[in-house]
Amino acid sequence: MSDDNITEINMDRRQFIAAASAVGATAFAGCTGGDAGGSGGSDGTETSGGSTDSSSSGNSGETVRVNVALAAEPWNFDPALWTDTATSTIGGLIYDEVIELTPDSELQPGLVTEVPDPVDGGTAFEYTLREGITFHNGDEVTVEDFKYSVDWILNPDNKSPVKSRLPFVEDTEIVGDRTLRLNLSQPFGTLNWWLTRGLEGIVPEGSRGDTADGKGPSGLATDLTQDPSGAGTGAFKFVEWKSGSHVLLEKNEDYWKEGAPAVDEFKFDFIGEDSTRLANLRSGQLDLTDKVPPKDFESLSGQPDITTESVPGNFTQVLYVNLMESEGNPMSNRHNRRAVLFGIDREEILDEVFYGQGAVQKGPWYPDSDWTSPKLKEMQMYDPEKAKKELELAGNPDGFEMDIIATKGSWFKDEAVVIQNQLSEIGIEASVTAVDKSTLLNQVYSTDTWHAAMEDWAQSIPVATSWLDAGYADNNHNHNNWHHPSDDLEDIYAPSGPAAPEDADGDFSNGHEWYVSKLREAQASTDEQEQKEIVWELEEYLVEHGIQIDIAYVNKLEAWRNAVNDYDVGTFQDNYRFVSKGE
Repeated sequence: MSDDNITEINMDRRQFIAAASAVGATAFAGCTGGDAGGSGGSDGTETSGGSTDSSSSGNSGETVRVNVALAAEPWNFDPALWTDTATSTIGGLIYDEVIELTPDSELQPGLVTEVPDPVDGGTAFEYTLREGITFHNGDEVTVEDFKYSVDWILNPDNKSPVKSRLPFVEDTEIVGDRTLRLNLSQPFGTLNWWLTRGLEGIVPEGSRGDTADGKGPSGLATDLTQDPSGAGTGAFKFVEWKSGSHVLLEKNEDYWKEGAPAVDEFKFDFIGEDSTRLANLRSGQLDLTDKVPPKDFESLSGQPDITTESVPGNFTQVLYVNLMESEGNPMSNRHNRRAVLFGIDREEILDEVFYGQGAVQKGPWYPDSDWTSPKLKEMQMYDPEKAKKELELAGNPDGFEMDIIATKGSWFKDEAVVIQNQLSEIGIEASVTAVDKSTLLNQVYSTDTWHAAMEDWAQSIPVATSWLDAGYADNNHNHNNWHHPSDDLEDIYAPSGPAAPEDADGDFSNGHEWYVSKLREAQASTDEQEQKEIVWELEEYLVEHGIQIDIAYVNKLEAWRNAVNDYDVGTFQDNYRFVSKGE
């Protein structure tokens, strides 16, 4: 589920609710929502403070600035504490990742010399720093800085929300002048992919100082939260952050990547209103904007001085369902869930709400991916007759009543209303209530009284097992109240959901315990085909039992003035580092 942009992630329930309450419509970078609204902020009319739009600072001596609009304001410029999309976007220019994810969804070395293979049977990875890289304060990046940056995240006292992006990493040790070893509790072949979001920057040893109260998922702040000056290695240096208005960056003359930076400054304006962002882009006050609403994309694409791009997006639209048995909850019944699953016409939702910009899902992952079950790819997901048979199996052939809560703003209520109308055709009477995001999250994570919730989740790692983990595996932080017995299961929850498969190899209390065990088996495997086959089995189980109702992946829609060059848009990663600006 996203808070207007959730970056992924597996924060615990309290962290997640605190994050939503603290920032309202701000986006999480892992767990992100699709809300195009931001945190309010500037109306975007502020001028560029004496800068001009000249195309070459070298030829004219004038400052070349790229003005970017973000729908939300950042939270925290400490890379160990951010999880929102806005901060990750700006932070990607201040810092460098240890392992980079390219816009083409490929891995490449960032601050290290290579993307390493695992050692010791998959229970360790060794990362060697490049030579000659310096922080913005002029100091050389050392392996001690590297170790400090990772150890701070691993320390549970620091409550880093990105700790869950370093799965099974237990500790670190320096094994060479520039080499850091990450030791794991079990084999985990896809760690490098997770590090693209787990280690989005190395900072100088000791630079965080003491922690204090702050905003965001951890509720903490460090010395880097408001002012990361000197601590980055990236293409641009931090200049200022004016809350409610903008962040300003200036180029790093000593950046280590050839060809970057190609402009003098980046200014990120926080503009929550869609109409204001688009009007300022059309008028030339802005050079680039994220989150173009689907309804405006076609008209914006027809403007001759603007470039638009639509790429497969990382936001999955989901109707979450409550599996826990409670008084009056029809979703605890498997057949009722399956009736809803087959009673929803996803194509109509995609057309009516998103103007066709997206892809209908066949289970939790991308429908055209090799990691989506071949069986699910062939399944007809919209099947009203099958839905009616499920109602008969549930013991209520004439249907039932259910409640859907949806986040206010953006398109969530619109989706819920379309679903409401579709379900009425098979006898299911659904009521729709729009609530604030914090209210929705409190209900989903803190009660057993809700039935279904319309929201989304932003994938940040292009690996199917990452979503199968973040979306379903945590016994206490779980969007669908799907739990198994355990000593650490919180009192507000109870074991729920279907049984393990009859042919399951092992003794499992229920299907959730089996699911987690099989997922860990996939994560530990270094054989891709074996991984895929386990992933397919898990996906089929999720659909077979209606654990949640997957709708569609919505395309990422962005736009920029034609003067902007070398901006690279990808499903999971955009690249601003090499952006240049002409006439």
